[in-house]
Amino acid sequence: MKKMTKNTALLLTAAAVLGAFGHSSAAQAAQTGDSLIANKALYELRTEAGTGEYALRDGNLQSAAFRGPVSLLYDAKLKTYLAADTGNQRLRTISSGDTKTFAGLDIGLDDYQAPIGALADGSAQSAAFNHPAGLAADGKGQIYVADSDNHAIRIINKDGSVQTLAGSGELGSADGRNADARFYHPLDVAVTDEGIVYVADTLNHVIRKIQNGSVTTLNAASTRAVEYIPGAVEPAGDFADGALKDAKFNEPSGLALDHAGNLYVSDTGNQRIRYIDFAKGTVTTVAGGGSAEATYAASSPYAEGGYADGKALNARFHAPRGLTVTPDGGVLIADSLNHVIRLLKSGVVTTVAGSAQEAGSTNGVAYAAELNRPTDVVWIGGSSFAIADAGGNKIRIAAPYALPSGVKAGSDAQILYNNAVLPSDAPPVVVKDSTFVPMRVLTEKLGFKVQYTGSKAILSRDGVSYTVQEGSLNVMKTTEGQSPQTLKLTSGPFLRQDRLYLPVRFFAQEIGLDVQWLSDVRAVLIRDKQF
Repeated sequence: MKKMTKNTALLLTAAAVLGAFGHSSAAQAAQTGDSLIANKALYELRTEAGTGEYALRDGNLQSAAFRGPVSLLYDAKLKTYLAADTGNQRLRTISSGDTKTFAGLDIGLDDYQAPIGALADGSAQSAAFNHPAGLAADGKGQIYVADSDNHAIRIINKDGSVQTLAGSGELGSADGRNADARFYHPLDVAVTDEGIVYVADTLNHVIRKIQNGSVTTLNAASTRAVEYIPGAVEPAGDFADGALKDAKFNEPSGLALDHAGNLYVSDTGNQRIRYIDFAKGTVTTVAGGGSAEATYAASSPYAEGGYADGKALNARFHAPRGLTVTPDGGVLIADSLNHVIRLLKSGVVTTVAGSAQEAGSTNGVAYAAELNRPTDVVWIGGSSFAIADAGGNKIRIAAPYALPSGVKAGSDAQILYNNAVLPSDAPPVVVKDSTFVPMRVLTEKLGFKVQYTGSKAILSRDGVSYTVQEGSLNVMKTTEGQSPQTLKLTSGPFLRQDRLYLPVRFFAQEIGLDVQWLSDVRAVLIRDKQF
């Protein structure tokens, strides 16, 4: 067994950090939420912390390492994240360019050289967790942890001390007070400002409520069983909308309270997002499924996953996990096995970050960048959100493109390439909603070689050539080993002051760059899709 480690700075900062987390929800909700959909094309996905190694390392953000961080809290005032670093049996802070252990300790490694979990209350540096998962904060600055493999709900007080709120470390299914209650692998919690705690009791397939230390079950338990192989029968979740007391779930694993105090639930095994209206006492499906009832293939514990944007009830998910409600009432969803972040807003589901169904860790324009089994998402203000990228062992940030310093609207159009202004010997010209630049800009900045005679030019790059003619809408595209193609422009090239002007969007998109028009500063933005 390894010697215990001590974080001597932890208790000095615990009260400040925990107190701030308690007020983060109100601070974020007070913001005027910019429309995420309106800015969707401008979003970029970058790494905030983590190298991607499956390891434990504190320190600066570029060298820090995690083991499957699955949940996040964020405080906008302190610009601090709290991450449940599940595989490392710790809670860690990410702030001011640094990653530190906040709670949890080193008690040794198992046979697979992974940190061992345990159940122990006490000070932050002496408390122990066993695969801590979902995090939430109340209005008093206390943090709640779904301690999944301890089958317990833990609370971190403002002085940094850790205590067990409900559960005893033994799995089971029982209501009761505090240690008399039993849970089975709870994966998330949601907490009101008054301290009422809702628990996604995942492998019991139910939603639990903790109030004044008393645990109650809100919905009906599943009685469905699955025969995986002949003679091997296991309990499984089920599906039913309707009255809350009769509703059924299948491995609920993500919770988020909305501004009315009602609860969104990631019903992971049913591939749906459900909604509990406490005043009405009902559960409804608000996204996913494509039908009124969930169906299960023979010997399958889960409904079939899929991927589709569109009208909410026709949308398809694959193991949706963490949720967050945006200031303007949308719901961000960590769609874990589709490796994307989705937005439910106004009855429509839209993918806002990640390349659907492709796991990876590449940064870039949000739709072309990659995530690896994201399990949580949290709104951080400024139209931005953070992601617990559990499979990638990283904390990621999605934020709209930031203009280079000094860029302002003017009478002339501008060209931006990634994070810099693209210089030109003559200003761009906008014709019929197309932006034209002198040919020299394309050759010098986008890597084209050019042969130019009179009013005709041949631009070539990477074995592909394009022949353009002044005034012509036709572009002849020739690829080595293939027959020529004729492509159409919306406006033809033109001569001005002995310069041939070409449409920048056409050529940028032909070589795989992302192109956006920024109307507020009259600029064409050209970006590499991946960074």
